[in-house]
Amino acid sequence: MKHVTVVGSCSVDYVVNTDVVPREGETVFGRTFETFFGGKGANQAVAASRLGAKVSMIGAVGDDQIGQDVLHNLEENGIDTQGMATIANQSTGVAHIIVKDGDNRIIIVPGSNGDLSVAHLEAQTERLLASDVVVFQHEIAADVVEWVVDFCDRHDIPTILNPAPARALSEKTLNQSTYLTPNETEFEVLFPGQDYETVLKMYPNKLIITLGSEGAVFYDGKAMVKVPPFLVRPVDTTGAGDTFNGALAVGIVNGWALKDSVTFGNLASSVAIQKAGAQAGIPTISVLKEHEAYEKTWHIE
Repeated sequence: MKHVTVVGSCSVDYVVNTDVVPREGETVFGRTFETFFGGKGANQAVAASRLGAKVSMIGAVGDDQIGQDVLHNLEENGIDTQGMATIANQSTGVAHIIVKDGDNRIIIVPGSNGDLSVAHLEAQTERLLASDVVVFQHEIAADVVEWVVDFCDRHDIPTILNPAPARALSEKTLNQSTYLTPNETEFEVLFPGQDYETVLKMYPNKLIITLGSEGAVFYDGKAMVKVPPFLVRPVDTTGAGDTFNGALAVGIVNGWALKDSVTFGNLASSVAIQKAGAQAGIPTISVLKEHEAYEKTWHIE
């Protein structure tokens, strides 16, 4: 079984579904309130695990009940949590999410996620070295991301950097990352004032731009490859990007062509957004294999 390690955030999502998003100074009534496990790192780890990979999670929780619940949830999803730190006198990260008509607005309170340090990663080098791919995001400190990218680059470990939430990247980190997976908004922050086609040609088979309901696009060195979406009626898009990245990792570690890996990511995310909650809708590989769009050539070791 191929080994995916995710370095990133773990949190709990507090979700309000509403017909009206309040303006500044306005109070409105929502329809429902729900609590879900989340954090981009945890979501990506759960996706990769459910889709057939061996997964380790490196991150941090607080010394509170929420943190214990988060660890239990990861373990229930078959994820190795030996690389998780528990931060004393700190709260576990949370996200407050407003959902209207299937689209979301998110406020993140990092808590323990902001305390994940380079020193902790330096103690996890054996786990990183045992990985077939390492996945990470921007819900952890920039110096941690830079350290992981540099370490993996020096040891020839493929990486997937999902630059969310959006923030600027150094040229070194950009070049050392094996794959970079921004959405449209994140692309504009990373490459302000530049058009997709020009930048994609600069980073063939590295830069994969996810386009929501329009699928995804990358440049294969010869031509633009537009990977179409699987159109569904979304219930909650919160975990769409995370499911995509977890599935992409599974395809990559199993040696699939990049287009197949991206297609697999699109398929998995289209299933995930049909349920409420970032993790609740993430499919298992057995569920995905029953989908009419699942390719028989997609072999998972």
